[in-house]
Amino acid sequence: MPQLHEASHPNPANTSRSRFARHGYLFEPTRHSIRDAIYGSIPLTNAAYRTLDTRVFQRLKHIKQVGPVYLVYSGATHTRFSHSIGVYHLARLALQHLTSVADTEPEVGRAALAAALLHDIGHFPYSHVMDEILINGSRLSHADLSVHLVEHDDELRGVLQHDWDVDPALVGDLLAGRNNPRIPPWLHTLIDGPMDVDKLDYLNRDAHHTGVPYGKVEVQRLIDFLAVDSGSGDLVITETGVGTVESVIFAKYLMFRYVYYHHTARIAGAMMNRAVLDCLLALGISALNATDPRLQPLLQTTDAAMEAGLRAMLEAANKPAPPSLALLERINDRRLYKRAAVLSCNAAPVLDTRLRDALARRELEAELATTVMAAAPAGGSAASDYHVLIQVPPTAKFAVDVKGIQVEGDDGELRLLPWEATSGASYLSSATVAAMEQSIRTILFLYDNQQPDPEAARLAIAQAVSTLC
Repeated sequence: MPQLHEASHPNPANTSRSRFARHGYLFEPTRHSIRDAIYGSIPLTNAAYRTLDTRVFQRLKHIKQVGPVYLVYSGATHTRFSHSIGVYHLARLALQHLTSVADTEPEVGRAALAAALLHDIGHFPYSHVMDEILINGSRLSHADLSVHLVEHDDELRGVLQHDWDVDPALVGDLLAGRNNPRIPPWLHTLIDGPMDVDKLDYLNRDAHHTGVPYGKVEVQRLIDFLAVDSGSGDLVITETGVGTVESVIFAKYLMFRYVYYHHTARIAGAMMNRAVLDCLLALGISALNATDPRLQPLLQTTDAAMEAGLRAMLEAANKPAPPSLALLERINDRRLYKRAAVLSCNAAPVLDTRLRDALARRELEAELATTVMAAAPAGGSAASDYHVLIQVPPTAKFAVDVKGIQVEGDDGELRLLPWEATSGASYLSSATVAAMEQSIRTILFLYDNQQPDPEAARLAIAQAVSTLC
C-alpha cells in the first residue's frame, strides 16, 4: 500500500481580505500592459515595466527562443523576450491562486515574480545550442549566468532594489534553487519544477509560432489544479488535474520529437557548436564557466553578433580564426550538412555516453574524416576534420515526477498519493515516460555534401559507423 500523509484544508484565517492586503501587487490595477500573441493583453506592474527597459533584458529581443528551429519552421523567430514576459504572466496567475491556499512573505512573492521575468536573462545566442558543449566534465549554463547577472549587474540590481523592493540575493536564490528558509518549497517548484511556469509558456508559445497543433496545453486549467501540500510545503496537483498533467507530458513528447529534435535544427546546432568549440580551444579554454570574463563577449551577445563576438575574442588574444568558423556563414546561407548515418542511442549506450563530451566527439569526427579521405578519388581535395560532424542530443525530460496527487478521502481529509497510486492512476508511469524520453534520442553522423564526390563520403561514413556498435 502506498504511504499516505494528511494535508489540512487551507487555513480559514487566510481570508481574501488579508490576502489582498499582503499580496496587493498581484491584484492591483496596472498602468502598463503589453500585447502578447498567446495571452492577449498582459498587465505589467511598474517594476516589471522598468525591468523590460534594462540593457540585459532588451538583449533578449535578439535571442531566438528555439534557436535554429527557424530553419525548419519559418515562423519560429519568436524571442526570449516575449517568452520571459509570458512566464511572468503565468507566474502572476499562479501566485494569485496559490496565495489563497499557502501564504508567503510579500517580498518573497515579489521576488518570485521577478525571478519568473528574469529566469532567461543569461541565455546565450541561439537558445540552448551552446549549453550542449561539454568539455572535461564542464559545460556552459545559461542559468548560472542568469543568477550572476541578477546578483552583479548594477542596473538590474538597482531596479530590483528600488522598483521591486526586493533583495537581489533573494531572486538569485530562487533562480539557483538554493536553500533559503524564507522561500517555501512550492515557490521553488513553481519557478523550476516538472510543471513550472517556464515549461507551460514555452510549449504553447513554440507550438503557436511553429504552427504545430500538438504543443498547446490548457495553462489556466493546470494552474487551477495546483495545490500546496501542508506536510511538505511542496507544489502538488489535485486529483482532477491528472488528465491535464498527462496532456503536458504528451505535448512535450511531441514537441521534442517533431520540433526541438528535428534533424535539420540539430544539424545546424552541430555546425554551430563545432565552430564555437574550435574557437574556445584556440583561446586555450579547456574548462567552461558561464561567468568566465573571457567568455562574456560571446555569451552576452546576440544571435546576429555571435560570430563577431568570437572574432573579437580571438583578435584580443592575438589568435587566428579556426577554419571551422566558416560554418557559421554556411548556417546563415542554409548550406547545411547532410545525414550520413543515424544510430539509436538505445542501440549504442556506451557510445552515447562517450560522445556527449565535445572533445571525444571531435576526436571521432577526425577519425571519420580520415576514412572519407581514404575513400576519395585520387587527386581529390583532402577533407578537413570538421567536414564530418556528430550530434548527440541532450536527454529529454518529460517528467511525471510531480510531487504528488492530492486526493480527498471519504472522511473529507486531504491526503497526498504518489503519481502512480491514485484510484485513476495514469498509464504514463515513470517507466513509460523514461522509455518515451529515450526512444527519440539518436546520434547523427553528418557530412559536408559540398565536397567532391559526396556520395562516396556518405557511404564511407555509414560503413564506418556500422562498426561502432
